Amino acid sequence: MWVEVILPVPVHSTFTYVWDAAHPPVPGVRVHVPFGRQRCLMGVVRSILHEAPAMQAKPILRAIDTHPRIQTQQLALWDWMAHYYNCALGEVMQAALPAFFKVDEGEEGPFTISDGSLAHWRWVGRRSDEGQIASVFGQLGRAVKQSEALLQYFQSALTWPERSDDFYPWIPQTALQANGVDTAHLRALQEKGILEKSMRWESEEHLPDVDAVLAELSPAQQAALEEVQDAWAEGKPVLLRGITGSGKTEIYVHLAAQAMALGQHTLMLVPEIALTAQLYRRLEKAVGPGRLAVYHSQVSDSQRRDIWEALVRPDSAPRLILAARSGLFLPLERLGCLIVDEEHETSYKQQDPAPRYQGRDVAVWLARHLDAGLLLGSATPSLESYQHAKTGKYQYVRLDERFGTSVPPQVEMLSLVKYQALQHMEGPFTRPAVEAIAQSLDQGKQALVFQNRRGYSPFLTCMACGWTEPCTDCDVAVTYHKESKSLRCHYCGQSRTPSAQCPACQKSAWQWRGLGTERVQETVEELFPQARVLRIDSDSTRKKAAMTQFVDWLEKGEVDIVVGTQMVGKGLDIQGLNVAVILQADNALQLPDFRAHERAFQLFTQVAGRTGRRDSPGRVYIQTATPEHPVLLAVQAGDYEAMADQLLQDRQAHHYPPFVRMMRLEIRHRREYVASQAAHYLAGQLNQTLGGGVLGPDAPSVARVKNVYLQHLWLKLPVDRGLPTTKKRIRQSVDQLAFHPDFKSVKVVVDIDPA
Repeated sequence: MWVEVILPVPVHSTFTYVWDAAHPPVPGVRVHVPFGRQRCLMGVVRSILHEAPAMQAKPILRAIDTHPRIQTQQLALWDWMAHYYNCALGEVMQAALPAFFKVDEGEEGPFTISDGSLAHWRWVGRRSDEGQIASVFGQLGRAVKQSEALLQYFQSALTWPERSDDFYPWIPQTALQANGVDTAHLRALQEKGILEKSMRWESEEHLPDVDAVLAELSPAQQAALEEVQDAWAEGKPVLLRGITGSGKTEIYVHLAAQAMALGQHTLMLVPEIALTAQLYRRLEKAVGPGRLAVYHSQVSDSQRRDIWEALVRPDSAPRLILAARSGLFLPLERLGCLIVDEEHETSYKQQDPAPRYQGRDVAVWLARHLDAGLLLGSATPSLESYQHAKTGKYQYVRLDERFGTSVPPQVEMLSLVKYQALQHMEGPFTRPAVEAIAQSLDQGKQALVFQNRRGYSPFLTCMACGWTEPCTDCDVAVTYHKESKSLRCHYCGQSRTPSAQCPACQKSAWQWRGLGTERVQETVEELFPQARVLRIDSDSTRKKAAMTQFVDWLEKGEVDIVVGTQMVGKGLDIQGLNVAVILQADNALQLPDFRAHERAFQLFTQVAGRTGRRDSPGRVYIQTATPEHPVLLAVQAGDYEAMADQLLQDRQAHHYPPFVRMMRLEIRHRREYVASQAAHYLAGQLNQTLGGGVLGPDAPSVARVKNVYLQHLWLKLPVDRGLPTTKKRIRQSVDQLAFHPDFKSVKVVVDIDPA
C-alpha cells in the first residue's frame, strides 16, 4: 500500500511512499519519511493509494501516530489554501501545525498529542460499602501524605456529577495534582489496593452548564440577533455593521451559547492578540469556566496542545475558542458558529511567510465547507464585505444605536493651519485639545491621545548638511527610540547607538524630526505633570502579560491619559474615557495606497468609538491641515454608508477591488539590477501568456529590505474570469524564471488579494 505525504518543502505536489507500518494508514496521521540522501522529514498523510505509482517509492521510516491528529476538514482547508493562494501544500502545513506537532526523528516530542493516555484514579470500593472509607483511613495511620491524597480524591469526587452506578468517579490525575497531590502518594495508595488507575480521556462532565449568565439584550440587539439567526437558517453569511459601543459582543455571546447548547464549538477571531485579555474576562462570565479557550502565538505550547486535544475528541464538551487568525487551522469538524470580530482589520492578512492568506476570506470558505454560521462584525466593514452585502451574497444587518444610555461621540476638526497662525500650539497639540484634556482630568475622566507611529522620532537629521540617518540594510530612515537610547529600523529590526557626529560633515547638529508615541508621551507629561500617563504600542506591550496589566489599570481608573497607536483603536472598552485627540490625521490620508481613504476612515472612527461608552458623552478632536477633507467629514458625521458608496464608485471607475481581483508578484534579489532585469523579463512573459494586463515593474516605496532589492508586478483580473487557470499560467511563468541562466537565484513571491 502507498500513501501521498505532505512535506514541509516549497514544492507544489505531494510525495509518494510505501506504507509498511503494522497498522493501516489513515489520512491525517504524521509520519517520518526519508527525503533526499540523508534528510528525514516529518509529514502528514494526505491520501491512500491502492495502485503502485509509476516510479519506485521509498518506505516510510516511522508512523508517529496510530490514529489521525489532523481532521479531514483540515486537509481540505490546506488544499483550498494552497490552490487559492498559489503556494505549496507543504507551506500551508508549516503554517497550520503548531510547534508541538513537529517531532524530530527519534523523539516522541514533549508536546505530542496523546492517545487518550491521561491517568485517572478511582476508589476501589463501592458507594454501598458502609464503613469501608473510615476503616481505610484508620489503616493508613501515620501515612499522613497518603491520607491527605485520599482525602483530596474524595473532595474532588464530591464536585463530579453523580454516577448512575455504585462506583465512585474517575478523577483525572491533573485535577488532583492541581490541588497539591503528589503522584508518588497516589501510586502508594494503588499498591495498597485503595485506589485504582486507568489511562483514559479526561471526562468533561464536570464542566459547568453552558447556560451561564447571558446579559439581557436591548430591543435593537434582539432584533439584530434574530436577523442573524434567520439568515443562518437560510445558509447565508452575515455582515453585522454595528456602530462602536452598540454591544456587538453580547450578540456574539448569545450566538456562541446557542451553538454550544447544540454541542457545537464556536470560533471567535480577533485581529489583535492584545484584545484577548479584556475579552476573555467578559466571555468567561457568559459561558462559564472551562468552556472558554484562548489560542494564539503567545499561548504556551502545552495550553495549545490541550485545546487541540479537546477539539479532536468527538465527545468533548463544546467550547468557545477566542483566537487570532491561526485559530482557523484548529480541528473544527464540530464547528457551529464562526465569528470574525473587527473583520475590516488588516491584521487578518498574513504577509510573510507563505501562505499569504486573508483570515476573513478563509473564514468564509471554512464556514461554508463546515455548514457553520458565519458572522462578520465591524463598525466600519471592509469595502469588499460591504459590496458582498449590497449584492446579496451576505445578509446585511445593522445595529445603529449604542447600548444603554450612551450616545455616539461628538467629533470636532481642529485646523492646524489656523492654530499655528494664531500661535495657539503647545508642542504638537492645539490649545483647544489641551483644554479638553484638562477638563476631562478635572472631571475625573480619562483621555486618549492617538499617534499612529511608535518610537520617539522617525528621523534623525543633521541640520548642518541635511544628512538623515538611514538603515544600512533598508532604504528607509531609522527611528530614534529614547527609552532604549537607540536607532532602530522598523523593517529589519537593526538597532544601533546614535553617533555623536554626523558621518557626512562631522558636525554635531543633530535634530529629532517627526513625532512618535514616546515623544508625545514626554510632551503630555510636561503639560500635565500630575497626570498618570500610559503609553500603549508594540514596544510597551512586548512582555507577555503587559497588555493584560494595562487593561487592568485602565479599568480600575489608575491611568489618566493613554498615548497609543492603532492598538488602542481595536475594540478596547474603557468606561472612563471621554476625550480623544487624534494627532497628524493627514498622514493617514496621504499614503500612496488605493485603500488609504478607506483605512483612514476606519481607523479614526474606531479611535473615536473608544470614547463615551458609558454615562459621559465622548468628544473627539481631529488635528488636521485639511478639515474639509471628505473622509474627515464622513468621520464627523458618522456616515459609513455614504463614505463607502462613494469609494465604491471610485473603485469601480478605476478598476480596483472589489470589482477586480488583484495579484502582486514581488521579485527579490540581492543585486538591484538583477531584480530589475528579472522583473522586466517576467513582465514580458506574463504579458505574452495572459494577453496583456500586467502593470509594472516598479520599485515599491521601500525598495530594499534586509539588503534585498524589490520589484513589483501587479495584475488586475476580472472577477468572473477563470482564476484557477490564470494562476496556473502565472505559476508556470514563475517556475520558468528559475531555469533562466541569469535569474536562478531570483525569488518571486506571489500575493493573492494583497493588503
